[in-house]
Amino acid sequence: MPPCGAGVDRSSHSMDKSITLPPDEIFRNLENAKRFAIDIGGSLTKLAYYSTVQHKVAKVRSFDHTAKETEGDPLYEISMQEEVSARLHFIKFENAYIETCLDFIKDHLVNTDTKVIKATGGGAHKFKDLIEKKLKLRVDKEDEMTCLIKGCNFVLRNITHEAFVYAKHADSEFRFQNTHPDIFPYLLINIGSGVSIFKVESEDTFERVGGSSIGGGTFWGLGALLTKTKRFDELLQLASKGQHTNVDMLVKDIYGGSYGSLGLTGDLIASSFGKSATPDKEFSKEDMAKSLLHMISNDIGQLACLYARLHNLTRVYFGGFFIRGHPVTMHTITYSINFFTKGEVQALFLRHEGYLGTIGAFLKGAEEDSRP
Repeated sequence: MPPCGAGVDRSSHSMDKSITLPPDEIFRNLENAKRFAIDIGGSLTKLAYYSTVQHKVAKVRSFDHTAKETEGDPLYEISMQEEVSARLHFIKFENAYIETCLDFIKDHLVNTDTKVIKATGGGAHKFKDLIEKKLKLRVDKEDEMTCLIKGCNFVLRNITHEAFVYAKHADSEFRFQNTHPDIFPYLLINIGSGVSIFKVESEDTFERVGGSSIGGGTFWGLGALLTKTKRFDELLQLASKGQHTNVDMLVKDIYGGSYGSLGLTGDLIASSFGKSATPDKEFSKEDMAKSLLHMISNDIGQLACLYARLHNLTRVYFGGFFIRGHPVTMHTITYSINFFTKGEVQALFLRHEGYLGTIGAFLKGAEEDSRP
């Protein structure tokens, strides 16, 4: 496990659940050089590393006594067997502490046989010299978009209960989806510092069809200016305690109620931050953070709707580290998509949303390692 030093993101979602890799040929006899991969984005560095876990499994063998019942014969027999499973573990660091991340890799993952580190994301270029100097390894850069889609396809096909629908007012808030071989086509909204939108039609057929500069980095940056809070997860905590209606102008603030002929309810946001120009009135950090989170989440949700409609797609997955399993964000995006598409498009979230790129880079290394 990594040290608790500065730079390791210790939010409730920072040590995401490891995943059990399927028993594919590419994961057998992995060389140590391909046992980890790194994805360096605009704000965060994501690391995936491989290990094997040994555990005992109870095997039950039953006996058929239908032909002749013999008193004292056992009905079943239990034996314990050792099994080894391959697992992939995840951790993230803020880019301000990239050297702490590299120290973790050097202390825990690199040995004398390690020669190469698989890297993707913009930081694979930006920090290439630092990585090679610090780790004494050659940086093998992989295309960011290819790794992202490869990682997404992999988790959708192989990881049970990876994708889920969020329903705030349902008996079960999280409705997990079963894995299915038929995952195409779909739209992937990857929310990092900015937003990139990908149409995915097959394993090898995909394209970036759009994007926006208003993403996770916008929430972090504007949130820091408004609240003087510099940590992303602290901003989310503030937002969870806020009341956006103190800052946002609603439909009922303008019309005195709903606008029925246009199908607009009174509680719908008419203008984000619309009340903030009120003279001689102070606004709490919590309320401003909540308003900002709603504004950006609604914008991303509407953008996702437009691209889903444009490309005639009904499955929309959200990746990147903006959401982080935060209920307000997921509810706002889900509400936005349901509102603008009248329920025709489904918003689907991912348990390993922020690690798709590093999973893809890891898989590229595993595939290379399995070649004769």
